[in-house]
Amino acid sequence: MQDTDRTDHREGGKDTAQTHAAEMDRLLNDVLSLAAARKRPMRPVTVLIDGPSGAGKTWTAAALAERTGWRVVHLDEFYPGWHGLEEGSAMVAEQVLRENNPGYWRWDWEANAPKDWASVDERDDLIVEGVGSVTEATVDVAKQRGCVVTVRIDGPREKRRERALERDPGYEEWFETWERQEKEHFAERAVEADLTWEWR
Repeated sequence: MQDTDRTDHREGGKDTAQTHAAEMDRLLNDVLSLAAARKRPMRPVTVLIDGPSGAGKTWTAAALAERTGWRVVHLDEFYPGWHGLEEGSAMVAEQVLRENNPGYWRWDWEANAPKDWASVDERDDLIVEGVGSVTEATVDVAKQRGCVVTVRIDGPREKRRERALERDPGYEEWFETWERQEKEHFAERAVEADLTWEWR
């Protein structure tokens, strides 16, 4: 990827809903512009959205899907438990984006075991969101299926934590366990994204 493709969206000023909406709109426009520029005939687009808990990955994926109609795959659906970030990340390249019979085993968080198989159509434009989604392996496999745009979203830890626990109060006892895995991912396996949004 060319460094000239990389755009950094860093928010300044007040952390308001209006500012977030404007930044989000700009980010989505940049994703769509990059996807259009990289699009290969008869091949799908893959957008990979990474970032720590509570950063806004799911929100961003939903907004992008609303604009495009592209299918969203959430890593939350198949991480194999609270210690499974690295394995879930590997599953993106090994299962979700592979050429033959792509898909993933949904994870039953209550039973702490695999559940049913979710198939992915290899022809579908995809938005894959979750911490661990942007690695050298995932980008390479996404390029094999078509074109790829990578995004990383981040924000202040305490605000992210508050958002994550508001969404899932049961996450509180696991937040630091998951956070340690996130730090390891970003230090050791994550690669630089095309587009970044760091809100305040």
